[in-house]
Amino acid sequence: MIVKKMSGHSGCDVYLMSDEQQRLYVRKISANDQYNERLKRQMFKQQSFSSSFIKRPDVYQHGVTSEGLFYFDMEYVRGVSFFEYVQKNSIASVKAKFKIILDYISESNEISEGISLDITSKINSLQIDSKYDRYKQYCLDFDWQQVNKSYCHGDLTFENIIISNEEIYFIDFLDSFTDTKLIDYSKIFQELYAFWSFRNKDKKFNIKYVILDEMVNLVAATREATLRLLVLSLLRILPYSDKDECQFLEEQMKYILENNGE
Repeated sequence: MIVKKMSGHSGCDVYLMSDEQQRLYVRKISANDQYNERLKRQMFKQQSFSSSFIKRPDVYQHGVTSEGLFYFDMEYVRGVSFFEYVQKNSIASVKAKFKIILDYISESNEISEGISLDITSKINSLQIDSKYDRYKQYCLDFDWQQVNKSYCHGDLTFENIIISNEEIYFIDFLDSFTDTKLIDYSKIFQELYAFWSFRNKDKKFNIKYVILDEMVNLVAATREATLRLLVLSLLRILPYSDKDECQFLEEQMKYILENNGE
């Protein structure tokens, strides 16, 4: 039985469900039959995630609806997003949780395969207005051959990190056009530079974000690549954005370039 429809950003339908014993779970249904394989990959990515310090919702079952849409059912995690946690908890608590997240990302094992071809192909495939060519070129102006593949969540915004009983959960794993932990770093930069989780909120930025920004200096060695992946991520959002959202995204990209020597 459907309890309520939940918010989602991938186009998939997400529902809070209740079984015959009144136990709650979450069902995620593909946006259309063309998206079925992507949702399967996202489910497998969630199932394969393993960490001693970070959890993920258990996957209970999967199937296909009468309309031919793939779905899977998963554990319902009661908690608050990291975005909310930052606002409501002490600086010490926020720093402790954030360090666990950063440590996990940094320890992701790399493989010898590079991401250069994936990056170039994705940038060249973007169908956006030529006024954004400056930002596309910024993404290309880097030696991507020095970056190797590694595991990544794929969409590690603060909205996709849940704190439940002081434990950290990753949710909404995404299949990426390439796999590198720098994509996860870029999503954190998306919060610190573009204030992504604040995009529909009153812009009352908390001082804790300054502290988080300082902590990102722990990954200073990958800063140049990470910022370019952030700009690429914002460029990819443009075709799906309305006029106001496009203006917001352009302002953030301009800010990134102007404050990083471009």
